[in-house]
Amino acid sequence: MSVNGQKTHTHTHTHTANPLKRPRQEPVSCHFCRSKKLKCNRQRPCSNCTARGLACNGNGQAQPASVDVNHDSILTRLKRLEDMVLGPGPSQLQHGLSVLNQTSQPSPLLTQSRPTPSPMACLSPASEYEEAVQSLENMGAREEPWFSPSSGGAGPDFRISPTRQIPDAYGVGQTQAAHGQQDSRCFFLPPKEEADLLMDHYTSYIDALQHVIYIPHVRTLMASVYSQLEQGLPAVHSHIALVLSIFASSAVLIAGNAGGGGLQHRFEPSAAYQASKIWANATLEVLDLCRRRASGSLEDAQASIIIGFLLYHMEGFSVRVRFLFTGAVAVARDLCLHRIDMPSNQPSHSSNPIHTEIKRRVWWHIVATDWLLSLNGGPQEGTYLVQPRHMRVNLPRNVEDEDLVHDDPPIDRPLSEPTTMSYYIQRLKLADICRSVVDVMPLCSFLIDYQDVIALDRKFEDFFDNLPIFLKTDDKSRLESEAIMRKHPHMRIQRYILGTMGLIRRCKLHQPFLIRRPTEGHYNYSRNVSLQCARSVLGLKRLLDAEHVSTLNATIRPGVLAYPIFMATIVLVMDLCFNRNEGDDAARNAEVRDACKALEDCLSPSQPHVAHDTLNSLMDTLRKHKVKLHNPPGDTVQKAPGPESVAMPQPPKEELPSTRHVSNGPPNPQSRLYDNPQNVLSDFDEIWKQYVEYGPNMDMPDWDSLFNDLDSRLF
Repeated sequence: MSVNGQKTHTHTHTHTANPLKRPRQEPVSCHFCRSKKLKCNRQRPCSNCTARGLACNGNGQAQPASVDVNHDSILTRLKRLEDMVLGPGPSQLQHGLSVLNQTSQPSPLLTQSRPTPSPMACLSPASEYEEAVQSLENMGAREEPWFSPSSGGAGPDFRISPTRQIPDAYGVGQTQAAHGQQDSRCFFLPPKEEADLLMDHYTSYIDALQHVIYIPHVRTLMASVYSQLEQGLPAVHSHIALVLSIFASSAVLIAGNAGGGGLQHRFEPSAAYQASKIWANATLEVLDLCRRRASGSLEDAQASIIIGFLLYHMEGFSVRVRFLFTGAVAVARDLCLHRIDMPSNQPSHSSNPIHTEIKRRVWWHIVATDWLLSLNGGPQEGTYLVQPRHMRVNLPRNVEDEDLVHDDPPIDRPLSEPTTMSYYIQRLKLADICRSVVDVMPLCSFLIDYQDVIALDRKFEDFFDNLPIFLKTDDKSRLESEAIMRKHPHMRIQRYILGTMGLIRRCKLHQPFLIRRPTEGHYNYSRNVSLQCARSVLGLKRLLDAEHVSTLNATIRPGVLAYPIFMATIVLVMDLCFNRNEGDDAARNAEVRDACKALEDCLSPSQPHVAHDTLNSLMDTLRKHKVKLHNPPGDTVQKAPGPESVAMPQPPKEELPSTRHVSNGPPNPQSRLYDNPQNVLSDFDEIWKQYVEYGPNMDMPDWDSLFNDLDSRLF
């Protein structure tokens, strides 16, 4: 028995230890891969089923991949290689753009900077079918015009004439020449030698503020235009519009002695000023011709941006400037600039990377302008045209133009390193904040949760904190970046413009709550921020004057600073009117007088009529809203005309005419640009004195309407 038992035990042990008999294993491949005998990657869903849009079914559970101890190291090295090839990812380019309030939705821009692999990408791969459908749809959207424009098929005549002779070349009256009017069938360009000088001037003093062209390409384009004109051949109208916009921008700076450049001996200021207006008008005429002929091109968008920049700083955000901007948006969309980096638009070997990058710059310049204007005074405030989810365009690269030639693709430089694009990338970040404000803030400010205002304000605060040192305006940063300024002098004006843009828009965020602080104490934060921003804007004006920045010195710079300084002045006045119990009235009154003087200095030297219009807009708006002012004892205040008798501060009639003076003869640029304007605003202090003393008697809703009216009338 014992022997049999031992044998039985031995048999059993041999049976269980038999290596030839393995237990049945569950299949690790999915059902589809087993049926088609395909190699399955054992994921759920697997790659084969995902590519075919099938449900991935399997009996077994996918085994999780074992984590290598060097996993993080490998990912880091892989990321470094991707950055070298594709450029930095969204987290690097968008540093400072993310929403500070972690509970809110992140900015859409965070997902659009550089294409990243997505598990959903393979569900809808680009196919011949989709390409064919898109091609047919585009054909249907690009039919030939039903009729030709009334100007005829030959188009206008373009001729060459010295700049000093252009105002007299049309044979029109002096008044017409003074306003840039001309025969729309004939346009004059300067000689090639003068054109090169104007192009050099633009490159040195203006391009830094609107870098939407590639200078070597435009020089080649300009040479081609002159070669065609000299041979009597037709030139491309969009090319001519682009060079005309550059000529107009340069000439007006030469007339204002901005930057100098030693060109005054070649261009008399009066002739340059008149030629600038003629070229600006010619640019608009040619752009309109291109629009009516449905021949939009990238040069049309670039010309619209450049001439719009000039007109904005010469006449404000006028109807003409708004139409120009809207036209630029339409041209950009027609050129599909909002789809540059769609997966179906992958660059080919024949594509020009420089041209593609310039397209990105043009598109993002338009987008940033659109979003900045959404938080700016004017009829468009509170709205924007370009939705961030309706485009697929990589952010512009932080590189120098030379990198576009030598590197393919160029490798983005750190944001802490100054480049040609540093200002534009920060401008885009600021624009994204403005868009966020418009998305959150309703048109009726009393409907918003004040905590949302605080969260939006933190975005502005974070923006200023994370600026590169060479774009900050505090004393320490300016001192530490002095070496950079010597190497990149154009960054001086860039940091001041960026600073004023950000400060005044932060002020706009708190504007509805500034005057409610006396009745609702929890708005004290808005008052403090508004005053801080207003004083900072005025401080930037003083710093700019002290540094004697020559760029945009006489003509453009006042337009750059006029609106921010005016809004800063309004903030100080409103605070003085409604927050009288803060003490130190003498210092606050002196602060308001200094602000008024800064506004006077900014407006009067280049455009006295703008100073008239600004003050008239203020006084007319006060009359419109029937500001009720109590007469102080012993004083007599004039009455505002109308059915109701209300006391109003009235400007002396001989000092502030209600209509702009239009001369019958040609304006003298010397007197228009350089006259001593002390007599223009001699009663400025008296107007504001009455305004400050009696303003608190206006009701709050009227002040809200006053803010809105001032914004719309200024533009």
